Amino acid sequence: MAKIPQDTYEEVREFALLITNAVMADDDVLRETHYSAFHAYYERQACAGRCHPFLLETLADYTDDERLALDYYEQALCASKQLKEPIHTILIAIGERHRIAKRFEIAETYLRGGRVEAERCGDLEMVKEAENLLAKNNSTCFE
Repeated sequence: MAKIPQDTYEEVREFALLITNAVMADDDVLRETHYSAFHAYYERQACAGRCHPFLLETLADYTDDERLALDYYEQALCASKQLKEPIHTILIAIGERHRIAKRFEIAETYLRGGRVEAERCGDLEMVKEAENLLAKNNSTCFE
């Protein structure tokens, strides 16, 4: 399993905090400013060949455009598989995006796969998250 480079981890963490704080303050302008800076960082890293799956997954997490977010998640999934890194958080995030978009069958597939992978990795918190999302998915698809 490849380790997230410390500088990448710190930068991504800082952007995530800035964006989250802007969202919590209900400041759309500040949120967009921080997201744009984060995206520029992503582009610099991609051009330098340093686009770690953690960066791609976090970028997807904060991307409002559903199609673009799913594209980033798919890139993160491919990169994680190449590096033999865990993929469960990515699968669960993809499943959640599909659930929100009311694509319940697709969501179920990703959420179940994410749950299995989380269990395999011993990530009990994400097992529980996947189970909660599966329960929501199953209850919402019958409404």
